[in-house]
Amino acid sequence: MKSHNPRRFYLITYPRTGSNLLVRMLGLDNQPDFVSGDDRGGYIFLPTIKLMTDLGLRSKGIADWTPNEIQQVQQNYQECFDEFQEYLEAASLQRRSVIIKEHVHFLVKPTALSELVFGANNIPHEIPWALQIPESYGLEPEQSFLNQTVLPDEFLKTWSPAFLIRHPALAFPSLYRALWELETPANDEEADSLGEHCMTLRWTRALYEWYSRNLTAAESYIDGRNTWPIILDADDIMTDPDVVVRFAEIMGMDVSQLSFSWTPASVKQKKQMDPFTKRYLSTLLASGGIVQGKTAGSIDIETEAKKWCLEFGYRAGKRIERLVREAMPDYKFLKSRRLTPRPQDQETLPVVELL
Repeated sequence: MKSHNPRRFYLITYPRTGSNLLVRMLGLDNQPDFVSGDDRGGYIFLPTIKLMTDLGLRSKGIADWTPNEIQQVQQNYQECFDEFQEYLEAASLQRRSVIIKEHVHFLVKPTALSELVFGANNIPHEIPWALQIPESYGLEPEQSFLNQTVLPDEFLKTWSPAFLIRHPALAFPSLYRALWELETPANDEEADSLGEHCMTLRWTRALYEWYSRNLTAAESYIDGRNTWPIILDADDIMTDPDVVVRFAEIMGMDVSQLSFSWTPASVKQKKQMDPFTKRYLSTLLASGGIVQGKTAGSIDIETEAKKWCLEFGYRAGKRIERLVREAMPDYKFLKSRRLTPRPQDQETLPVVELL
């Protein structure tokens, strides 16, 4: 039997990319050499995001946060990381690889998120968001150019990252629809900023480019054709099982345990879920496999924008259209670098495991 060399794999996503579908397809519960945080694949910093939502911080610039609110968020970030580090250490002792899914905006500094939504004038001074990490990562942690996250460079470099993307014209209105149901804005001002911090691909591209610049040749090497970081496109995940198989092979998973069909969630299982989980997993919970008709194909933004105006109102529809168009250059850049299935006549190259 082939020995397993434990690795760390980061699946970086943004909302409504089909990430829960991908996690289900990877069959993580049946991958004995892997651990994944929880049944949704991780979301290590979700408690911090929920805290910011509960405190009403999403609807105001960081200049309007009180010192106590800032301290609460900083402390919660650190607590989440400390628990995360304990989890990683336990996995290491078990000689198991770790695959963690995280929405990229969960990792981005609140200062950067605030500047995007409310402008630079809403940032009175630099607030230290970088998390404290064990000395085993390095004695003097740094955060270099393009690293807009709360995680120091030294920690990020211990991961092999894959970025899951989806056409903004599908992801953004889907997110707005869910947010409106779960967090109905109190007024037009709140509606105008609803979801804006994550209806963008700037964070995804920035972190992708950071990894591209900072991983050494040895750290990025996969098999002579592909390198880390990897890009996965939701259209491929939904229409071409070979892409999922290739991704699993690269990580050293047992591809015989991949799952392309399953039993829909029962009424009892749904009742045990909180409203947010149930809403965001609604399609997956009701399905017994990959749902057709969820891909972008040759989607036309102008045509879709008319539908958004009818569904959400003219003001919101035009805002979604603006955000979609602004995100398209980043989406096209990333999609052009995505992982594709091997041509049928191409031999399999061995995946190199770092020692």
